[in-house]
Amino acid sequence: MDKNLSTYSSKKVVSYYEEYNNLQKPEKKILSVLSSRLENMEMLDIGIGAGRTTAFFCPLVKRYTGIDYAQEMVDSCVKRFKGQFNDPVFLCEDARTLSAFKDESFDFVLFSFNGIDYVSPEERMEILKQVKRVLRKGGFFSFSTHNISSLSDMPFFEFRLNIPAAIKRIFEVRKIKAINKEQLAKVPTADYIIINDGAHNYGLNTYYVRTEFQLKQLAQAGFSSTRIFTVSSGEEITDNLSVNTEKEKWLYYLCEKA
Repeated sequence: MDKNLSTYSSKKVVSYYEEYNNLQKPEKKILSVLSSRLENMEMLDIGIGAGRTTAFFCPLVKRYTGIDYAQEMVDSCVKRFKGQFNDPVFLCEDARTLSAFKDESFDFVLFSFNGIDYVSPEERMEILKQVKRVLRKGGFFSFSTHNISSLSDMPFFEFRLNIPAAIKRIFEVRKIKAINKEQLAKVPTADYIIINDGAHNYGLNTYYVRTEFQLKQLAQAGFSSTRIFTVSSGEEITDNLSVNTEKEKWLYYLCEKA
């Protein structure tokens, strides 16, 4: 989406992502799951932003390639990691085509920070198709995505010691509910919706998906053995998906190319 690319290309947003230097809990868990294999893996890191995940995965893998569709993000990574690690490659490349890469070029593909949520539904399926294409058989794909179930009870108030911040949040939620009224009404039954959830000063349109539908998409795209991890704790969810995921705004998926 052009609106989303424009947002991610802005200096303010690039600077925002340059401040992120840690892995999230589910990313740490996934790194642990794959730890014994990483040294033999050729990795593609999609949507690298300012290199948050690069710093952790690049030193551990056989070969690291990081891409982003915002040239400004790529430039930030080149500047930050020049001369470091094992000669990482950074490219301005679109996840919807992955045109720079041949079939079966990678053992592990990561698309973190919900990057897959900022394209159209049709383009989302094309990304899954392209990831499968560039993965070797038995290769791993991990990504995070927004969880539609978390929208079922969007609170008007969140307890905060900072009273001005709490008041600001009340008005933010009211605005989000107002501008997304029609879409939010579909939450109880829809497989997915696309809303403006206020991120980056209301500069993004974000895809929220139901867990069961995401699993169906992955199966249709040719992925199997899918595991799901919570963003809050990094714990793996193995049963009662609808119950155990309803409070999680994001979920991480780890699957294999069938």
